[in-house]
Amino acid sequence: MLLQINVILMVILTTTKAASQVAQSLPGCPDNCENITIPYPFGIGKECSLSEAYEVNCTTLTVAYANFKLFNISLDDGLMHGLLPMAYHCYNSTGRVSWSQPKIRLSRFRISSKLNLLTTVGCSSRANLMDMDGKRDITGCKSRSSCKSLANGTCSGQGCMQIPIPYLAQEFRIQAQRATRKVGNWSFNNCTYGFLAYKDQYIFQETDLDNMKNRSFLVALEWSVGNTSCKEAKKNKTSYICKENSVCVDFNSDFDRDPGYKCRCAQGFKGNPYLTDGCQDINECEETQTFCIHGCVNTIGGFTCQCPIGMSGDGSLHGSGCYRSGAAKSLRNFLYIGQYTLIFQKTLPCVVVIYSFVFSIM
Repeated sequence: MLLQINVILMVILTTTKAASQVAQSLPGCPDNCENITIPYPFGIGKECSLSEAYEVNCTTLTVAYANFKLFNISLDDGLMHGLLPMAYHCYNSTGRVSWSQPKIRLSRFRISSKLNLLTTVGCSSRANLMDMDGKRDITGCKSRSSCKSLANGTCSGQGCMQIPIPYLAQEFRIQAQRATRKVGNWSFNNCTYGFLAYKDQYIFQETDLDNMKNRSFLVALEWSVGNTSCKEAKKNKTSYICKENSVCVDFNSDFDRDPGYKCRCAQGFKGNPYLTDGCQDINECEETQTFCIHGCVNTIGGFTCQCPIGMSGDGSLHGSGCYRSGAAKSLRNFLYIGQYTLIFQKTLPCVVVIYSFVFSIM
């Protein structure tokens, strides 16, 4: 009975904690701009962010020192998504040219080289990424296309071409231009476009050749905190930002510069690892699949499966399951013997008393 009370109490407490809303921002600070959640270390206003570099302007939906338009911020994978302007190079029937080579400033964040593609749309066109002065390529490769055999839905060189991008600096320029001096008939494909886009987001359509100037596409940006690795950051308890029930993950150790780090709630916890008490215990027993055969009991950072009284095992669907213990088997056999004796030796009152007693405690 005492065990049952403790189990019920534990379930009530964990359910109450799970039902409560986990804070995303510092106490007293707003946590969203329009429909965008702004989790700490980002913040709306100087007093609500880790530093000025993480301050979000709700009016322009931009982060300090950066000019991309903010779309969302994720704590789970250390990514944020933003909208970048498009580069274009257009001409008209008189040969007059109009163009745009947007300058991108990312502050301390960077475009993910794994999740984005450099894309060019046009006939005999190319797109590349350059330094802010437009004098030096920083990609080492260019996206180039032709229009010999156009096909909607593909982007493999006919009207559209996409290539992976290497690690990028925090500032660069997007350029789009013709790959040849011969521009052809001005009434068809009089523009060349260049842009960065999240993988699988852009699907080429032939009508895009002359109708993309005002469009923008999502890109994935990586963000971190600090300027050192986890190992070095943990040495300074004052500046180390990962809170209790969280783990530290190195941002990227492949680059020479200090990569910074990011925090993540430990397994069995969920919330904001950058806030005190930000990582809250998950009640795994409320999940649709806990892999428990009979009963589930939530624990701090995990859960355990239970077996019915008289059975042993781990109670797990993928483990030993639940089986009768030796004592339970002996008791069952004893009952069978008692029942057998009762039937065939009804004249023995002692057997009846023993059988009745054992049956009553079951």
